[in-house]
Amino acid sequence: MIIVSSRRDFTNSDNLCQEEHIIREVDLKDDKTLNTYSTKELANAITGKNICILVHGYNNEFFEVCDAYQIMETEIHTNLPNTYDEVIGYTWPGGDHKLEWWDAKSRANAVARRFRQLLETLQNNSTIDIISHSLGARVSLKALKEASTTLVRNYYCMAGAVDNECLEYNEEFFPALNSAGRIFVMHSARDEVLAAAYRAAELDNAIGLFGPEDKNSVESSKNIYVANCKAVISSHGAYKRSEAIFRYIGGTHTTSPNKYVTL
Repeated sequence: MIIVSSRRDFTNSDNLCQEEHIIREVDLKDDKTLNTYSTKELANAITGKNICILVHGYNNEFFEVCDAYQIMETEIHTNLPNTYDEVIGYTWPGGDHKLEWWDAKSRANAVARRFRQLLETLQNNSTIDIISHSLGARVSLKALKEASTTLVRNYYCMAGAVDNECLEYNEEFFPALNSAGRIFVMHSARDEVLAAAYRAAELDNAIGLFGPEDKNSVESSKNIYVANCKAVISSHGAYKRSEAIFRYIGGTHTTSPNKYVTL
């Protein structure tokens, strides 16, 4: 898998690299580097392709990111055959300790500019979808918010660790709606991390727990879709292994999705 890293020395969990990104093709089974790219070289390599970019969340060491991305890549190829020509992993310094929430959140905000610039370069050559998990929603939505044009075709937000009002008019990430063709919010009330840790830190509900707070804002939007995953997702990290989740994503490519569905 091609890994685009904004981590210092490619793997550091707590610090941003000095350059914009370090890009390597990595054999995820043995962590062996197969190739290196500049951003321009990567853009040229994916010209004309359909791309899925994975964005992890909070508290992940590099080996955990690789393990998760290997699982997700397998699920994508199994349940979404012929949908994507390339799955690319994006990694950022989201911390490696449960008590680093505010530092990790700050770095998520900081790295969004780099991620936006990467998307701006790559989308000139390819069609891009994003799948994020947890605090990866902040990296993704802030990048989309700051864009001046449509950057991605579909954005799939799994267990989003952002406020449940954030996509409403005049709220933090409302401008992101202009930079994605469609935004899919996947939530589960059985997500123990968002129910406890996120609430304790933010004194509010995350969008990945019960979905967007205002149903009217979803109904009136042109491109927000919501999937209640409570029946198939019983924990914060369960999305990456859920066949039902990836079948739902696959279905959004073949049929017109409903505003609200229950998986």
